[in-house]
Amino acid sequence: MSQSANPVTIPLAQYTPRHFLLNVDAGVATVTLNRPERKNPLTFESYRELTDFFRACAFDDDVKAVVVSGAGGNFSSGGDVFEIIGPLVKMDTKGLTAFTRMTGDLVKAMRASPQPIISAVEGI
Repeated sequence: MSQSANPVTIPLAQYTPRHFLLNVDAGVATVTLNRPERKNPLTFESYRELTDFFRACAFDDDVKAVVVSGAGGNFSSGGDVFEIIGPLVKMDTKGLTAFTRMTGDLVKAMRASPQPIISAVEGI
C-alpha cells in the first residue's frame, strides 16, 4: 500500500500531480515525467505519487487509456542518483525491503489498472 498522504480521490482530469505532468483529453491520460534536465529520473516521492495515480485509474471510467512519456527527448534515466541511489546504498535491510515493496506497489498498481498503459519512449 502506498505511503502517500494524498491519494488521488478526484477525477483524474481534475488532478494536478506534484511529481509529473498530467493531461487528460478525449479519454487518454498522458503522464509525462518532467525533469528533463536530469533525464526524468524517479524519486521516492514520484514512485509514491505514480502508485496513487495508477490506483486511481481503476475508479475513473472517463479515462480509457494511459500514455507514459518523458519530457525533453528522454523517457527516464531510472532512479535519481542523488535522491534514490545515494540513500539506497546507505540503507539497512529493512529500508531496502521497504523500497523494494514501494517499487513493487507501483508495478502492481499499473498491472491492476483497467486501462491499457502505453509507453511513449524516446531517448534513454
